[in-house]
Parts: sequence; C-alpha cells; structure tokens
Amino acid sequence: MDRKCEKNQRVPGGIFLAGIMLLCPAFAGQHSIDYADSAAANEISIGIKHYNGQQDKVFKDGLGRERSFRGFNVSGQVKLAQFGFQPFKNVEDARTSLSLLGQQTGSNIVRYTVAWEGIHTAAGTINYQYLDKAIAYMKEAMRNDMYVLVDYHSDLYSRHTFTPDSDDTGNGAPKWAVSDINGKDDCGLPCKVTWSAHKLSDSAVRNAMRSFWYDHWVMDQNLASAELYLPANNSCADIKGGSTANSTTVLTASCSGQPRQQWHYQQDGSLHLAQDQDKCLDVAGARTSDNTDIQIYRCNGTKAQQFILDQRGRLHSALDFNKCVQEQNGNLKLHECSSDNTGQRLVLREATTGVNLGESLTYVQTAFIWQIGQVARYIKSKLTPKEFAKIIGIEPLNEPFDGGIGQMSYKDFDNQILWPFYQRVRAELNQQGWQQKEVFAEPMVFWSSIAGITAPATGGHYLDYQPGDGFVFTPHFYDQARMGVEDLSIARNGSYFANLDQIRDEARYLNLAPFLSEFGMWLEGYGHTDTERVVNGTYQAMESSDRVHGKDRFVDFYTPLVSGTQWGWDYYYDNHYELQNGNPDKIKTQDDAWNNENFSVIGHYGADYNVRRELVERAYPRAIQGELMHFAYEGKVRDEGSETMNYHSIRASLTESFINKEFFRNTRFAFAAWRGRNSDAPTEVYLPRLMPADDLVIVTDKGVHQNLPLSTSPNHSSNEVMLSVDPRKQTGAGHLLRVWDDIDSGENADSMHFALIIDGNAGLANKDLLELQSAINQMLARGKSPVYLTTDMTHGGYPDDKGSKDGYFSLVNKNSGKCLDVAGGRTFNGTNVQLYQCNHTRAQQWFYQPSTGFMRSRLNWNKCLDNGGQFRNNGKLVLWHCQDLDNMRWDLIDNSLRPRAAHHVTVHAFGSGNSSNVGLWSYQGEDNQRWISAY
Repeated sequence: MDRKCEKNQRVPGGIFLAGIMLLCPAFAGQHSIDYADSAAANEISIGIKHYNGQQDKVFKDGLGRERSFRGFNVSGQVKLAQFGFQPFKNVEDARTSLSLLGQQTGSNIVRYTVAWEGIHTAAGTINYQYLDKAIAYMKEAMRNDMYVLVDYHSDLYSRHTFTPDSDDTGNGAPKWAVSDINGKDDCGLPCKVTWSAHKLSDSAVRNAMRSFWYDHWVMDQNLASAELYLPANNSCADIKGGSTANSTTVLTASCSGQPRQQWHYQQDGSLHLAQDQDKCLDVAGARTSDNTDIQIYRCNGTKAQQFILDQRGRLHSALDFNKCVQEQNGNLKLHECSSDNTGQRLVLREATTGVNLGESLTYVQTAFIWQIGQVARYIKSKLTPKEFAKIIGIEPLNEPFDGGIGQMSYKDFDNQILWPFYQRVRAELNQQGWQQKEVFAEPMVFWSSIAGITAPATGGHYLDYQPGDGFVFTPHFYDQARMGVEDLSIARNGSYFANLDQIRDEARYLNLAPFLSEFGMWLEGYGHTDTERVVNGTYQAMESSDRVHGKDRFVDFYTPLVSGTQWGWDYYYDNHYELQNGNPDKIKTQDDAWNNENFSVIGHYGADYNVRRELVERAYPRAIQGELMHFAYEGKVRDEGSETMNYHSIRASLTESFINKEFFRNTRFAFAAWRGRNSDAPTEVYLPRLMPADDLVIVTDKGVHQNLPLSTSPNHSSNEVMLSVDPRKQTGAGHLLRVWDDIDSGENADSMHFALIIDGNAGLANKDLLELQSAINQMLARGKSPVYLTTDMTHGGYPDDKGSKDGYFSLVNKNSGKCLDVAGGRTFNGTNVQLYQCNHTRAQQWFYQPSTGFMRSRLNWNKCLDNGGQFRNNGKLVLWHCQDLDNMRWDLIDNSLRPRAAHHVTVHAFGSGNSSNVGLWSYQGEDNQRWISAY
C-alpha cells in the first residue's frame, strides 16, 4: 500500500492520512539525490537546537541537516609495534577490513588511530612515510563513505616506562619524549587485576603523564655552566657563604658569574655545582613538604637530587613532580608548583653570555603540539577538498589522566592543565588551515567513573568558561562497575540511561556537542559482564532516555542522540605477532594482543563475528531534515545465553479508538521523530541487512508504504519515501531509506514528523497501519513518544510492563470515562457487569477472541461476558462460564460492542457513576455506547 493523494481519507478522530488531496498541490519541486555528492553534504559543522528551554549542540551538514554518526575504532593494531605502529599491514588489508565494515555495519565514521611514536621519530623529525601509509588507509575509509576522526591514541602514555619483563605495556609517546627521570614500571598487585591500575599505582606511568602536562624538558642533552637566574628579583641561585659542605643552604644573590653560581645540568636530572662537581642540588632529607630547604649535598643519584625543567621555567623535583623550587625570602625552598608564582620562574642561562638556554630546549608538550601541526598540514596537502571534508577532526589525547594532582583540585586540573592543552591544539590547527575541523576533547578519564572505591569519580562541571567553537566533548564509557565487583547485577532494559544523560549534561555545561569515541565490553562475558547486554544497553542509552517525564516506561520525547564509535574492529584479531616491550619471550598472538584486551567484534580477518551479528548491525539516522527529537531501535539482540533482549515496542493512543495499544512487541523496528524542516535534502536512515528490503513496512507522518522497490532515483512524488542500496558500500550492504518532507500547507517550524520502519507488518492489516499512523501523529503533536520500554528494567521505580497482560485490555466508556467492570471482582456465574472507576485491576481486563467472539475475563479465563440471550433493550450483562452460545459472542464494530447475532443492539452504559448498570440497548452511536480499548 503506497498511498498518494487519496481523496478525503480519514480514520476515527478526524486525522487526515497519507497524501491527502489538500497537501499534494503544494508540492511543486523535484527530488534529487545529487545532493549526496555536493560539497555542502560532506562538510560537517556544529549547530544549535533548542527544545523546551534546553539548548544542545549537534553535528550538521552544509545542507542544514542534523547528522549522526555510528562506527568503530578500526585501528587498535596501532598500539603494537608489529607493523610499525600502523593499523594495517598494507593497503589491501585496509581495503578489505574497511569495506567489510561498511558492508556489514553501515558505519559512516571510523576513529582512525595514529601513533605519536610512529610519526614523531625524533624531536623535530616527522616520519612522512608513516603519514603516507596512514593517509592511504584513511582514503579506504573515505572510499566507503566514512568520515575519519584522527585519534592520537595513548594508553598509559607510553610503552617506554615499561621494561622487557613488565606484565603490561603502554603506547603513545616516543622514547625520546619519555625521560629516564620518570622511572620504570613499579606497579604491584593492583596491576595484576587490571592494566588501567597503572594510572593510579605506577609511579613511572604517573610521572610520565605529569611530565607531559607540565611540558617538561625532554632531558636530551647535558648543559654545562648554566646559571639559575630568577627574573623576579634579578638574582641567581648561590650557595650560602660559598661553602661546599654537605647541607649548605642554596639561596639567591646578585649574579656574579662565579663557579658557586654555576651548575652542570645532566640528562639524569642532577645539577652539579661547578665549584665542586661532587656536590649536587638536593632536597633536604628527601622531604616533599612545603618549605623544605634546597641545599647542596654529595651527589648520590637519588631522586632528591633530580630536577626537571618545564617550559615555563619551573624546576620540578623528581621526588614529586607537583613540587617546584621556589625563591622565598632569599632562600630556595620546595613548594607546591604554581602557575602564577613568579618566585618559581627560573631562567636557565649560559653563565658567560647570558643566553637563555631554556629557549632552545625541547619540551615534551610543545614538541607534541608542533608535531600535530605538521601532521595536520601534511594530511591536508595530500587530500582533495572532497576527501578533506571527510576528516571530521582530531582527538589529540586518549583517556587523559592526571598522574597525581598534588594540592590541586580536579577543578584546577581542568582549568589549569587539561583545557589549556586543548586550546593549544586548537590554535595550532587553526594555523594549519584546519579551522573548520573540531578538536575532540576528552575529559579526565575518571570524571564519571563508576568503578567504586578503587577509582572514584573525579567529577565534572569544573571548567570556569565555555570553550567556544571548535571543540567536541568526547568522553568514553565503559561499565567499570560490572567489569569489576561494584555491580554484579545483570544489565537489563534501561541500564545506562543515567550514564549517558550525565554525558549530555556535561556537554550542555560546556556548550559542546558530545561524541562517545569509545565504548564496548570485553568478549565472552556472561551474567553481569554479558557482552551483548552491556553493549546493547549502551547503544540504547546513546539514543534514548526517560528521566524527564518520569518512569512510566515511555521514552522521553526529546533526547539528543549521542554519536560514537565502538571499540573495536580488529582485522587481525587472534592473528597478531607482537613482542611485548620488545621481549622475544613474551610474544602476544591472541585476542587484541595488548594487555590481555579482548574487544574486537570480528575475528578470522573479518570472516566471523565474535559477538551476535545483530548487536553491531543496527539501524541509525544518518541525517535528519529537521531537528531530531528522539530515536529508538529495537534490534532483537540475543545475549550470551541466547535470550532475546526485546527492549522496545510501540504503544500508541488514538482518540475515540484505543488507548495505549501495543504494536510490534518482539519485532525489529526503528523509530525517528523530528521537528520542522531545515533542508531540501531528505532524512536518511540506515537500515541493516537484518531488515530485508522485501519485508519492510514504512510508516511516516505523511504515508504508509509497503513493498517499496529498490530505487536508484526518486520518482518526485509529494513527501516521497525512497529505498535504495546503501550507496558507496560494497555489494551485499544494507539499505538507505530517504524520507522527503516537502513544504506542505499548514506546516511550520514546530510541525512534527516521523519515520517508523518495521521488519514485516507484524500481522497488521492496512487499516491497522493507518490507525497507527494517525495515533503516532496525535502523540507527537502532544509531545509524547510512542516508544515503550518492555520486559524487566534494570533499575527500580517502574510500573509493570503492560505487555505482561498478554493481550488483555480495558473498555473505557467514552461518555463517563469509566471502565466495564465485574462487580466486586467475583467470578461466580451471574455476577453483574457494571460501570466503575478505572483501576487497572483484573476485574476490568478483558481478552477478545475474534474467532469465537468470546470476551474473556482476566479474573478467570473460563468466564465470559454474557447477555443471557436478551437481544433487546434493557438486556442484562453478567459473567458466566464460557459456552458455545450466541449470547457470549461479540463483535467490536466502530468502538461499539455488539452481539454477533444481533448487531441492532449494543452494550450501553445506563449511567455514569460507579456501579451504574450496563446492558443492551438499540444501537444509536451515542457516547454511552462507545467503548475505547485501553491496553
């Protein structure tokens, strides 16, 4: 049924249906799919939408459509040295992997990982051969019509704080950028449990991370005869009284150029006194409390005698990188590092010439920023404008952690450490012509942790300003509670609504669009770690929520969709060959081959899934012609135990026809609702291969469509719906549904639209589909979603699933609003049937069998509505044991309940109060004879 311009077509409630004649003449344009190849269609920017006092930043294309992204992290192999920190062995493998990704999942984005270690082989040196390969691999994603998020991936900052015998490893920073002063892996028992514990329990990993944040010198040379000059009081570090005895205090004095004021700064972090090179700058007693004296002491190679300079001129103690040397009342002391205390600002200058040696040193964060600029410039130079449009942005740092904040608060960390780094990246990209490309900025990795006491949440809403244009809020979400022991419950329906709402809230606070660049679950989980349950629940929460209107089992009318990329898609899963930390005795081949990670959804070079197919082959809206209000997808995903997670149905109400009637339980479907019209280009919804084109039923606010042919060009009908093979994907891919909302009479910016795509019609007749269309239109006009949450919810506070009534419904009298009720809830033969206030009890629930005509009571399946054969006015209604008699056979006709043997009479409410009699009366079509089915 493809209804176009049918005259005077209505259903109960007076709602015009698809393609009514009034609307068709308003359409005078032509549809085209040429827009898809336009520059505007490919250019992604950030827009704003408002609803009910709420403002959200969203992705938009140059045609004005709201855009959504679904994809995968495709290059976890970059963590490994096997292919030179490249994600693929060659272009052929990249082509195969990414073509499979497009064909099987319909992904429109990849998070493409690059390795700082592979790119930046030495300070001031860029490995352009590495970049050429990376660009070639990125182009394979673009060839499959995927956007590319360039991810500078680092876990535990670098592999170079680990030893060949370490149980774990890291990735990210090159060796030259990791000073030996940071130390080596010293994590104990916590890291036997999880590799991520290195962030909290490994001093070397933590030091290296803090070294990056503080922009430390990389300690790549020895410096002879340097003065420690303090501009704040125009003085130099000196030894008290010129004495070189142990424990002599270091103070400040007028610069004299004498050996007592000169220091030989070694790569190991020691500063040897020129006057006596056996004496070194030293923290008295190796204490780290504020006001600890700085002295000289016989050189002994301890951390008390190791210091590292940062780009601001602060000298950090290796005992605690959060402690800096500070001038205080003429003496040098150890104090908490400060960003604005001038007494901590030193100039490392050549003693004889006064040249600032610090200006020529390499600082780790500054070097990284320079490198990212060179990479950005080179990538742009190697791409056509159309290809460059497919670069959505850069994620400069993966899962940032503090490394130890000292006396800072986490608010200070965000304001003084993390976001100044992102602002530096933004400024560098602007210099390289990437003004329109977003910086995907991750929060502190533990900001929303649910791991419990082992890694408590550090919090959000800390930044003192809104970052402004050019940034995307880019968190990760993993269920650390279920990955550990904090939550041993099974993830059921609605598990992660609160977690994703927290992400939306933080994005709103920052006034940024959100993007979830990592989420997932390790493979082969079961029970509380069930892979399919955790991941399916995460996708659900990225698309829906229910916190605004309360826990009534309907999803919120307005929930911004969170785009994202799942971890991960590893083409080489179980086929690696990695020498962990270069150790030939620790060859890793299985799983992801990195720290026992086991996340890839594919195996055997993409020949098989490691998870349920339906978990990753999902429908999603790629583009919305107006503003997306909400989206939901029921994928009928099976868990590890083969139980199907049916989380959604459609439950709708139609004036004078039915209330909360359920549709599509146990049916695969997708539903999108949007407001207004911001583009001539259509809405696009990707449909997975699991939804065969031949079986699809598409219901929109303007039409009902079955048996749509696969088309390569539009037919230019009003409010056209077009189904095609997903373009620019390899043979066997899913499908793309395009829905044009044309400019129709009476519509405005607040007009609501929807598309409901069903895998089969679930046994519904054409009339049922038309009624459903009208019901959804009515609900959307009232600001209510028809998407209903079924089965068991994870969290408490929800009513029972209405579907558990197995087809029972109440009959609500239109005149009084009261329900058809079995008096007293009794079940003996002859019990009176009456009118009573609706109360959702079994006494008011009925099951209709069209074949027999029986109206069975939920009080007792064997008890039926009975008229005693009194087919006349004042005929009585009672409950009686079901029998094969005409007085128990009923027909539901236009909301009236009539004896099958006597349609001239109908069930009639004789009053409107509680316990009012109900019986038979001549049919007149009045409200007291009309009964609305309430489910």
